[in-house]
Amino acid sequence: MGIAVLFAFYPLTPAGAAPPALAATAKAAAAAAPATSAGGCQLNSPLGKVRHVITIIFDNTHFMRDPARNGSTLVPSDLEQMPHLLTFIENNGVLLSTHHTQLISHTSDDIITMLTGVYPERHGVATAANSYQEYLSFGATGFQSGFTYWTDLSRDGTYNLLSGPKDQNHPSGVNAPAPWVPFTRAGCDVGAAGAADMEIENTTTDLTTIFGNNVPPSTDPFADFEGVAIHCAKSSTLCSAANGGFPDNLPWEPNADGSAAATDPATGTSTAYEGYNALFGHQFVTQAFRNLRLGSPVLGMDGNLLDLNGNTIVDDFKGALTPGFPGFSLPPQYALGYVADMLEAGVPVVYAYIITPHRPTPSNPYSYGFPSDAGDYGPGEAHYVQTLQQYDDAFNKFFTRLAGDGITAANTLFIIGAEEGDHVVAANPTNPGCDGVTTPCTYGNTPGNEAGELNLNFRGLLQAETGIKTFASVTNDSAPDIYLGGNPGPNDATLRAFERASGTVSVTNPITMATDTIAQAMVNLPEFKMLHMLTFDSNRTPSFTIFANPDYFVTGSTACGTSTTPATACVRQQPGFAWNHGDVQPQITTTWLGLVGPGVDQAGVDNATFSDHTDIRPTMLTLVGLTDDYPHEGRALTEKLSGWAQPSAVKKSANFVALAQILKEINAPVGPLGLASIHASTVAMASGSAADDSTYTNIESQLASFTAQRDALVAQIVPLLEAAEFNGTPIPDATAASLIQQGQSLLSSVQTYAGGLQ
Repeated sequence: MGIAVLFAFYPLTPAGAAPPALAATAKAAAAAAPATSAGGCQLNSPLGKVRHVITIIFDNTHFMRDPARNGSTLVPSDLEQMPHLLTFIENNGVLLSTHHTQLISHTSDDIITMLTGVYPERHGVATAANSYQEYLSFGATGFQSGFTYWTDLSRDGTYNLLSGPKDQNHPSGVNAPAPWVPFTRAGCDVGAAGAADMEIENTTTDLTTIFGNNVPPSTDPFADFEGVAIHCAKSSTLCSAANGGFPDNLPWEPNADGSAAATDPATGTSTAYEGYNALFGHQFVTQAFRNLRLGSPVLGMDGNLLDLNGNTIVDDFKGALTPGFPGFSLPPQYALGYVADMLEAGVPVVYAYIITPHRPTPSNPYSYGFPSDAGDYGPGEAHYVQTLQQYDDAFNKFFTRLAGDGITAANTLFIIGAEEGDHVVAANPTNPGCDGVTTPCTYGNTPGNEAGELNLNFRGLLQAETGIKTFASVTNDSAPDIYLGGNPGPNDATLRAFERASGTVSVTNPITMATDTIAQAMVNLPEFKMLHMLTFDSNRTPSFTIFANPDYFVTGSTACGTSTTPATACVRQQPGFAWNHGDVQPQITTTWLGLVGPGVDQAGVDNATFSDHTDIRPTMLTLVGLTDDYPHEGRALTEKLSGWAQPSAVKKSANFVALAQILKEINAPVGPLGLASIHASTVAMASGSAADDSTYTNIESQLASFTAQRDALVAQIVPLLEAAEFNGTPIPDATAASLIQQGQSLLSSVQTYAGGLQ
């Protein structure tokens, strides 16, 4: 799936004809939406046109088509099968088809990077990021979920969302700044449904983090508290105590002017963000909306929140039917229902997560009934297509409902995208020539001819093929982190032997019957820093990470086979999951981003502009006229904005775009410099022997030097871009030209060096 290749759209069926007339033409701004409960949301967008901000984040939903194993492209992409959404973006804004993730590519750190505009090094959720491991005091490791509330702690007592250096006064580091703060400080309430870590994610530590010892009574904490929150402005009555509001504590939030938080050393309480409340959970959001006396379509006759179809929002994650957040299975009728309900209750800034359409969920009536539905769908399967029809119907209803409220692309900024791409692991369809829409695709139900990832016992395979029995904890993933017992340093002889051997193991692919080398790339401590994967908590840093062949989901068990049977004993096809991510391959790290609203050019599909998740935040804030209290690691996509919406200092900076582009080339983890350095790291880690490891040492030293040069350049470029975007300071032409030349020279040096390594 080439990142710069356009494809011909599959002809849309009559059922998917034109979307509703939600055109963002200058029909004059439509009727005003309900006044916010805060009564004073002060967005400072160019010409004052943006009055609402809607961010929708899909899980693994593709703009590009997924090819079959024989190379033919059979099935229209996910977005092609959602014409109401696709046409809305293409007709009213821009769709960036070469948008990218950070590394690694996982839902948790993908979303947090999108929310904050910084890479995992500065928000703390890195490496195998839906969960990660930490070295504990006795040298073993423990698992920590990446999904917690924003201020929750990890196993070793640091913040899960960790930013800033440690020092003797603050040994735990500081909490990453929260994404809702610029909005609430501007008087705007901010709602979230399923957006990672903006709301309660579990019913254990998150509850005590927020409520302390006074957790509100509940018959079902899962349904009542998880997954939904509204963070309110100081002046808002929506989050009053009478409505169930609780203090919205952010103990390390910088002061409004960006200076360090004034912190009481005895309690650790900051004075920087005080007097703000939030509604945590479906229970209190519903209670507040009832107190506002909202009726249909927000609340039903029984007083419960309604989804887009007018049904009570239910939690059927565990087979129960109770009001509340449906776990990680948040389909669009719920996610968009929450968003519409919040907007109609006067919440002007909303975030939502939507589950991938390739996985059956209890709320999807097409989920069960056939043997293949026991796991993920393969491309073009009948129920996959039917699920996408449901998604398209949900967006049709969503846009139509908002248009009736006067919430349109003429007055609302829409940010819609997918957090990652996934690599599909499936045999060719059993009915070649199927297209999924007119002829559903079918897959077998025996190993080797079905849809399902290849589950690999890595430690068992390593032992069978190389004899290495060194204890290591392997994070189950397509990009597994390897933690050797005792936390050895990067030059430790035992670790180096483990790394060298890891680069050699291979197995017979049960689908293709080809011999696959498992490790396609390997990175360790020096390269973690280059790729922005090294956090401020050294306990989280693995010994090394493997980017595996994307067909394989790597696990860490120890017993499987012998040197003569690893292909059959150490790998098996697992039909439950068929879509792999985390890895470095383009089909995983390349995704899409849609921007629609006042100030966004109506450019349609853009398959040339390189962007990544860190660029979303500065672009959003540029369009709404607000600022963060910290520098971003991305840049505003100003060339995708109409001239009148571009900051004046950007327009006065002739080399702004060129400087921003060189920043991405040298700083994005999957930019050209990052990919070249990954190759060099892989060569280094696979090289040498116990007797002579000089090649490894030399390459690692050179990578550290390149990283230092890159960091020094970035430290000069980012402040210039941020000052032009947010502070009205143009970039001197000569300064920009010099930095661009230095960036190009560094990129050339790294590529030349890596290209000379075998």
